[in-house]
Amino acid sequence: MQVAPLVWVLDDSPAEAEAIRRALTPVCRLVTFTDGAALLEALRQRPAPDVLVLDWYLPGMTGLEVCRVVRQGAATALLPVLLLTVNTRADDVVEAMAAGANDYVFKPFRPLELQARVTALASHERKRRQQLEDERARRLLAEGTLTEMQAAEERAWRSELRFRLAARATRDAVWEWDPRTGAVDWTSGLHEHFGYASSTIRDTRAWWEERLHPEDRERVVRGLRLAVSSQSHEWQENYRFQRGDGTWAHVVDRCHIVRDTEGQAVQVVGAMQDVTEMQQTESERLRLLAEVHAQADFERQLIGIVSHDLRNPLGAITLAASLLAQTPDADERQQRNVQRIQRAADRATRMIRDLLDFTRARQGRGLPVYPRLMDLHEVVHAALDELQVAWPDRRILSEYTGNGVGQWDPDRVAQVLGNLVGNAMQYSAPDTVVRVVARGEDSGGVVLEVHNQGMPIPLDLKSRIFEPLERGLERPEDRGMRSIGLGLYIVRSIVVAHGGTVDVRSTQDDGTTFTVRLPRQTPVTLAPQDDKGDKAAG
Repeated sequence: MQVAPLVWVLDDSPAEAEAIRRALTPVCRLVTFTDGAALLEALRQRPAPDVLVLDWYLPGMTGLEVCRVVRQGAATALLPVLLLTVNTRADDVVEAMAAGANDYVFKPFRPLELQARVTALASHERKRRQQLEDERARRLLAEGTLTEMQAAEERAWRSELRFRLAARATRDAVWEWDPRTGAVDWTSGLHEHFGYASSTIRDTRAWWEERLHPEDRERVVRGLRLAVSSQSHEWQENYRFQRGDGTWAHVVDRCHIVRDTEGQAVQVVGAMQDVTEMQQTESERLRLLAEVHAQADFERQLIGIVSHDLRNPLGAITLAASLLAQTPDADERQQRNVQRIQRAADRATRMIRDLLDFTRARQGRGLPVYPRLMDLHEVVHAALDELQVAWPDRRILSEYTGNGVGQWDPDRVAQVLGNLVGNAMQYSAPDTVVRVVARGEDSGGVVLEVHNQGMPIPLDLKSRIFEPLERGLERPEDRGMRSIGLGLYIVRSIVVAHGGTVDVRSTQDDGTTFTVRLPRQTPVTLAPQDDKGDKAAG
């Protein structure tokens, strides 16, 4: 059984690294690094992995810079690199490919897509390394044979020695054919890898031709004959070869043709590699990609349903409730009922907005953001005023320090704050205080903290708290206001879209604090045009 590909992951976010681990562990062996310099040092001292997965934005050395250094090294110049990025502009993609990245995946990513892309890169890398090994074996076999008229004994001895050494060094079926006599000599690989008993193997080319698949035979035989009769020194072909048990193996057969001074073929040395498992892996990759595309199509249909069939009726309900609230002769009971309708409609509207954001994020497009110059302190202050109205019986304390000016999407920042404060309210006692801190830092970024003194988050839940459909411990008094478990996932998606990070600390003594860190300038472009309609309607 083939060993799973070895993948090195560079990501400083524990939550992101855990998401990558959960996506790739079923099919890969993982080693995780949090620092680019440490990864490069490991590359210098240890055998290289099959694939590097690099987060673009990192403190210190970025993933893009690590990619450039990897491409400059002779031993790592061809090592496959996949970049994880929130950047969706065409210019950013061009920059990534120019730096040497082989592929990229937008964050937040879909696990199946990341798995398919990484396994495809690993498969191609293993094939490339196998080709290098075959080339080394070929050179061992052919070296010295082009020198004209060497002593016959020495030539025969060198040829036999190199042939046997190559047969031991490779897991392929290595063969040698003399076009002048027609004799074919096979190594034990034909027995070990294709299941033929030594007594059934014949030393003629006709025996090999008989075991080619009928649909491939004419093409393969004609191609080899043409290569030998021309001045070519190389031949390679893919075809189906019958195993000893009658089943068919997909093989890659490649050889080197040695010629004398007159250009006549005097020796053909090749290696036949069974790539059936590789083809099955490729078929599985294509199946996974088809599944991803089918899921994306379904989610796009879901966006249409939610956008038109649910959001519009809710708008009508909200409008009607607003009109009823203005009725001058409504009694106290009627006013309470109207307020209940308004709160329920607002909550349903927020759930639909979360579902829309979730669907966009899972499609790999990232959430649309519209950054513009704003003051974080002003946006937080206004958002807290609205939240205080929604939670009139709870205390919210706020603190503002430093320079809060930067380029962010104010609506999305308010959405992050609303989700975090709502989460803090839901998972803390009614008589406790929720604290919000907005702080501008001298290092160039800003920090937003939301703290509550509720029960600590369990360790098993903490590692996946930012995953979709995950909720904290449910309390009986919260059942009427239970969320669908997308709030923190959307918080992380919005923060990542701004090039920032979010993490959580939670202990029995200190309570729970969510910390958002944002650069002062969002490193992404505006959202695509087709997203603007959704935002305007929301």
